[in-house]
Amino acid sequence: MASNYTHSDCPDSISECSSTSSTSSKIKDDLLNEILMCGICLSRMTSPCCLPCAHSFCRSCLLDYAQNTTINSTTSINFIHCPYCKYQLNFRSFEHFESMLIINPILKQLCEALDASKLNNSDQQHQQHQQQQQTQSNGIYRARCHTCGLLKMLKICKHCSFMLCENCRRSHLLDVHRESKLQLNTLETRIEIINKKRLEMDKKSEEYNNIRERIQNYAQRFIHQIEQQRDQALQIINDQQNANDEMFWSGNGFDNGEKLDFFNSLLQTGQKKLFAKNITDKDLMELSDNLQTIPDINEKLIELIQFTQLMLELDETLLTKQFIRVCDTQETTKKNDNEKPTDINSQI
Repeated sequence: MASNYTHSDCPDSISECSSTSSTSSKIKDDLLNEILMCGICLSRMTSPCCLPCAHSFCRSCLLDYAQNTTINSTTSINFIHCPYCKYQLNFRSFEHFESMLIINPILKQLCEALDASKLNNSDQQHQQHQQQQQTQSNGIYRARCHTCGLLKMLKICKHCSFMLCENCRRSHLLDVHRESKLQLNTLETRIEIINKKRLEMDKKSEEYNNIRERIQNYAQRFIHQIEQQRDQALQIINDQQNANDEMFWSGNGFDNGEKLDFFNSLLQTGQKKLFAKNITDKDLMELSDNLQTIPDINEKLIELIQFTQLMLELDETLLTKQFIRVCDTQETTKKNDNEKPTDINSQI
C-alpha cells in the first residue's frame, strides 16, 4: 500500500510548523508586553504597584506622577487620577501616598522573568524609561488619550484632570472657551435684568422716602396745631381763673387768702374765749383790738359777685379717626374694580 507522505514534503512541513510556532510565540510576547506595559512610561513595568482600581503601573512612575500632580494642583486636597479609568485616589501627603504603594509580587516575578529572556534589550528599555521619566518631570506623559484612545504624548488638563493629547486638549479648551462665553452671555443678560429691576426698586424706595417725609410733616403740623389749641385753651382758663380771684378778693375786702385765714382763726378763737367760763381781761382786750381791724364788708356786693363759667368741648372722635392712610395702589385698583356695578343699564 502506497503512502502519501514523501521525503520532499518533510522540510516544508517542518518550516511551516516552525514559522507557525514563532508567530504564535511572537503574539504571546506582544500580548504579555501589552499586559505588563506601564500606562505611564509605555515600558515594561518595574516594581509594579496596583491602585485600588486594579490598574498597575511602575512604582517610580506613580511617585513622579503624584509629585507632579501635587505640585501643579490648585486645591488643598491631594489626589491623583488613574490614567486609565480616572479613579480618584486621595492621600494626605506624598509620604502617605508612597506608603500606600504595595508591589505586586506576581507581576514583579513575571516582569523579571521576561526581562531575563531579553537582556539584550534591557539597555534600550532603560534608556527609554529614563526618557519617559524625564518627560514626565515636565508634566507630559505618553499613554492612551482619554478622548481619542490613541497612544500619544499626553498632558494633564488642569480643567478636567484628564490626560489628553495635544489635539484633544486643544479641542477641549475650545469647548471650554465656547461654554465660558455662553455662560458669560447668560450672566450678562441676567445682570442687566437685575440692574433694571434694581433701578425700578430704587425709584420706589425714593417714593417711599417722600411718603415718609410727607407723613412726618403732616404729623408735625397736626401736633403743632393741637399743641397751639391746647396752649390757647389753657391760657383762657388761667386768665378766667385770675379774673375770678381778683374779683373775689377785691369784692370781699380781705384782699388775699392769708388775711381771710387770719380772721377765720380769730373768729374761732374769740368764740371759744367768749363762751369760756373764765376769761382774763387781757384776752378780752386783745380780742377787742383784733375785731376793730375787721374791714368794712358789704354783704350785698359779695352776693352779687358772679364767677365766669367755662364749658369744655372735646372732639372725642379724633381718637377713632385715622388721619394717615397708606395703601397699595394695586389693591385699591382691584377693590374699585370689584365695587363697580355689574348692571348693564347702570353702566350705560
